[in-house]
Amino acid sequence: MNDHSKETTLRPMMKVSEMVPYLKNKNIKFELITEEEAEKYLRDNNNYYNITAYKYNFERYFINGQFVDRFIDLDFAYLKDLAIIDHRIRLLFFKMIIDIEHYLKIRILNLIELINEEDGYRIVNMYLAQDFNDKKFPKKIHNSIFKKVGSEYYQKIFSKYDMDKDKKLENIPVWEFLEIITFGDLVNFYDFFAKEYQLKKEIKNVFILREIVKLRNAVAHNSCVLCDLDKKDNKYAPDYKIVNYLNDCGIGKDARNHKLSNSRIRQMTYTLYMFNEIVTSVGVKRNVVKDIKELFYERIILHKEYYNNNELLQSIYAYFDKIIKNHYNVNID
Repeated sequence: MNDHSKETTLRPMMKVSEMVPYLKNKNIKFELITEEEAEKYLRDNNNYYNITAYKYNFERYFINGQFVDRFIDLDFAYLKDLAIIDHRIRLLFFKMIIDIEHYLKIRILNLIELINEEDGYRIVNMYLAQDFNDKKFPKKIHNSIFKKVGSEYYQKIFSKYDMDKDKKLENIPVWEFLEIITFGDLVNFYDFFAKEYQLKKEIKNVFILREIVKLRNAVAHNSCVLCDLDKKDNKYAPDYKIVNYLNDCGIGKDARNHKLSNSRIRQMTYTLYMFNEIVTSVGVKRNVVKDIKELFYERIILHKEYYNNNELLQSIYAYFDKIIKNHYNVNID
């Protein structure tokens, strides 16, 4: 029998007209943008949940041994500015991750050509057999493929295969298989492939790519990436490749550990590293360098005075500034 003695009190939905007074109660100011302009922005351009997600990047009052939900030197204009920057950053990193995914597929195909016992079918059949018989998550990849085959594009690719859902998939050529799986499954397949053929150099990339998958999922679903940047939610030691990468930028151990303990900063760092490692097209690289420079040295600093008293955001900007100047600030020949 369900216990109805304890009823949950649901918080009532806040109307747009109630949001500005609510924010003012948290000591958020409306000096650089009027209350009317802020209300219009909340109604037409963004929602309350998204715009206020950035508030914890700013200093709060510390009373009786704990932080309270009242902010020091925070104007609504700062939140609006961060929301716009966040949107631009998501677009940039999504573009970079799509390129990483594309060139990872090319890398796998090129590696397969160098393996004598590999015909482009063997490794896929092995991977699908493992998936079919997996005790914990049987047919995970199979089911993902069946779902995708519903689209006209993928039906054309798989029209030559028997897509009976009761049958184990097999004999899908790797060049077609790579086009039907998700980025997360691509990284899992890359891991399986590298371990099967003992490709140690490739295995070391998997851990980095798994972090990039998390960022890809966030930006693809328009999740904020610039919120909770002071949160320490990742204690795993970084790969030595990342350590060397950051050392080359003049970022020492303390700064490295401090920044990479935040999951979002770690994911963006790993994406910046892997893009240059795996993308081979000079044109693609040149285009991304242009986008990074425009975003980082024009749009992000457009209202840099908003953050004069924000040590957290200033230190994060300085951290990425070192990476960009060392790895994205050169002319590509």
